[in-house]
Amino acid sequence: MGAAVVERIEALAARLERLAVDLRPRPEVDRTFSDLVDLVLTTPPDDAAAALAHPVVRRLRPRLVALAGEGEHQLELAWARRVAAGADLAGFPYLDHYRLLVEAELAALAAAGTVPRRVLFVGSGPLPLSPMLLAGHGLEVDALDRDPDAVAAAEPVAAGAVRFHVGNLLHHHDGLAGYDLAVLAALVGEKERCLRHLAAHLPPGATVVARSARGLRTLLYPRAELPAGCPLRLVDVVHPPPPVINSIVVARVAS
Repeated sequence: MGAAVVERIEALAARLERLAVDLRPRPEVDRTFSDLVDLVLTTPPDDAAAALAHPVVRRLRPRLVALAGEGEHQLELAWARRVAAGADLAGFPYLDHYRLLVEAELAALAAAGTVPRRVLFVGSGPLPLSPMLLAGHGLEVDALDRDPDAVAAAEPVAAGAVRFHVGNLLHHHDGLAGYDLAVLAALVGEKERCLRHLAAHLPPGATVVARSARGLRTLLYPRAELPAGCPLRLVDVVHPPPPVINSIVVARVAS
């Protein structure tokens, strides 16, 4: 079965490469990403491990993560524009995924005895569903994204529920002391550097949630791991069931 999974991954990668010049949502793009999501969620663990060890898949994985990230960005951007024009956000195809993911994160925080008040969400993108959902739970949320176009698209969608900032987390220092929770979005790059930066500049006892991936899900999202020697203490790692794709790494800044 592992060989069959490798063949399917190769075929999907080839389909995405043919579409890569324009990954804005349309039927062929939507079907291809849907097929990839279905593959990563339904492949048995032993077959997934065998496929991930295959040299072809190891070669393809960085490119698939990049294409998946671009596809997700284009999907969010298209929906942000629709919502700004009056469309109902309830029609977004992955809305339940975000709801379940945020609920799982809040449950993990509660189990760890963490009651956050002020949150920095890093990598909010053009459709800021997670920051909006966190704000809907009564949290004070600031959203940070280094892409000014993404922030411009996101602000009308959030309609004042979230404060937005344009910038790179690695350039933010003193202002981080005011947050008791930071969340790293799944597509944030340089996660190790970001985690080190948060550990150095968040107040002692603050919590960090890093969205990660396991198994074949790493074809869609990069894995998040705590850097060696970093003053973050691992609290929990949660793997929500499908349809949620992301894993949740919860850590706390050493006191």
